[in-house]
Amino acid sequence: MDTKKIRIGIVENDEYFLDEVRDTLSQIECVSEVLSWNSAEVFLRDPKHKTLDILFLDIMLPGMNGMDVVKHLTEKSEGIKVVMLTNMNSDEMIFNSIKNGALGYLFKSELGEMSHIIDVIVKGGAMITPTIALRVFSNFRRPVDKPQIYLTDREKQILELLVKGKTVASLAKFLDLSEHTIHGYVKSIYKKLQVHNRSELALKVQEYSIL
Repeated sequence: MDTKKIRIGIVENDEYFLDEVRDTLSQIECVSEVLSWNSAEVFLRDPKHKTLDILFLDIMLPGMNGMDVVKHLTEKSEGIKVVMLTNMNSDEMIFNSIKNGALGYLFKSELGEMSHIIDVIVKGGAMITPTIALRVFSNFRRPVDKPQIYLTDREKQILELLVKGKTVASLAKFLDLSEHTIHGYVKSIYKKLQVHNRSELALKVQEYSIL
């Protein structure tokens, strides 16, 4: 492990998970400080974020999501090494995160040994958990004869939650958006996928491996 003292940040809106990760990180010898924020907006407004060496970043945040944040940090060339945290195995989220500059993409349930993850990232490597690695390899083997359906990052985020049974009201609250805005996204998703209800939506998602 590099003897340099490392400043680590976490952006996570699940308080229980945040406390767990923060406690684990604070016990690692090379870590000098652990800072945390519960939203992307609060994180970016805090000048302390620019002092970080590594950022563990939740993808599913209310308001501005994790992929927006890593893209912003990369464009600003702030030099923070970003590791994405998620409960979702969306191919688009995986590749967009990596494309936008993330050096890690980890399932929250498969974090493993945090000191090892930090060691790899600090030494210039990258980390993905086994399940994510399988999705990456599977993507290269996927047949290319399926219709190409383009969804924006926000539409894909909402689609993932829709197929998990989230209502418009709960989506609005979770994403900190109005129900009217959510209805607009849902209408756009239905139109692009050419479906009329939740059942057809779920079938189309499974048939074309959209998620």
